[in-house]
Amino acid sequence: MSTASAPAQTVADLPPTDVLLELLGVSKEFPVRHEGRRATLSAVDDVHLQVREGTTLGIVGESGCGKSTLGRVIVGLHQETDGELLFADKQLKGRRTRSELQQMQMVFQDPASALNPRATVGESIAFPLRVLRLSPDEVDERVADVIAAVGLPAAYAGHYPHQLSGGQRQRVNIARALAVHPRLIVLDEAVSALDKSIQAQVLNLLTDLQEQYGLTYVFISHDLNVVEYVSDDVVVMYLGQVVERAPAAALYEQPLHPYTQLLLGSVPHLDPRLSRRDEPAPTHEADIPSPIDPPSGCRFRTRCPHAAEVCAQERPAAVTTGPDHVVACHLYTPGSPVPLGTPAVRAAS
Repeated sequence: MSTASAPAQTVADLPPTDVLLELLGVSKEFPVRHEGRRATLSAVDDVHLQVREGTTLGIVGESGCGKSTLGRVIVGLHQETDGELLFADKQLKGRRTRSELQQMQMVFQDPASALNPRATVGESIAFPLRVLRLSPDEVDERVADVIAAVGLPAAYAGHYPHQLSGGQRQRVNIARALAVHPRLIVLDEAVSALDKSIQAQVLNLLTDLQEQYGLTYVFISHDLNVVEYVSDDVVVMYLGQVVERAPAAALYEQPLHPYTQLLLGSVPHLDPRLSRRDEPAPTHEADIPSPIDPPSGCRFRTRCPHAAEVCAQERPAAVTTGPDHVVACHLYTPGSPVPLGTPAVRAAS
């Protein structure tokens, strides 16, 4: 997918007062049973990030890194174990109010399971509007407006989910989220279940809707090409922690954290001359460690080609290396005994 038409604006272009969502040390733990005993699964651990209004924040990482859990914490489907969430300078505490829920919506991965098979498209979109106690005329007007906004014919209001394709179902889910006039939409793998051609159509639709309605997106995906295409800024997560965050252009041109380098190096390129496989290979443990018993210090150290003794002893602090570019790695900590690794793995295209 070409990235030539990706949004040019980044958070660096916006004043600090335009921060819509801020997470301060947010953690989420789940009680589980492991090997016959009670244990704690650390799904999200001490996450700090900002999302500025009108922009798209991409969150990437392998399966199990905590990105979907973080999205659910943001919209209130999971209650954070620790930390603070600020939305429009207001702290979110406990169970979300109706007004807070209205301003934050979520679009899920599977478009079919997200819809009631016994309800028509119009009924599915109208349900949250009736919960908000809008008048019947307002409900009908909004349903018609959002169906048109997502590019579906008006007659589809009477269709059932089984009569629609996967892409059309996802457009319905987007319309339902859009109907309550939110400020923030969390998109959790919203295009990963779609064919590539349909993905492109839905991504272009999301870009158009963002411009039309002034929306802010948190875009969660494992697909690095898609994240590059839609995001203004990118957060990289590993085993529940943020290891790197930066403007999208800076992160893709010069990834700093060894895990980010590994991720980008794994992306196949149509042109073999532009291979990204220049980074050192990961060490002996190829699988992600268990979040029930994560490694001490840096959680990536068991797979990192640059791992040193300090990596097992201390969790790396977040270090600012450039404009809005932050990395949590001992390679960049002042005075660290770890030798500096190769800074970039991506060839210029």
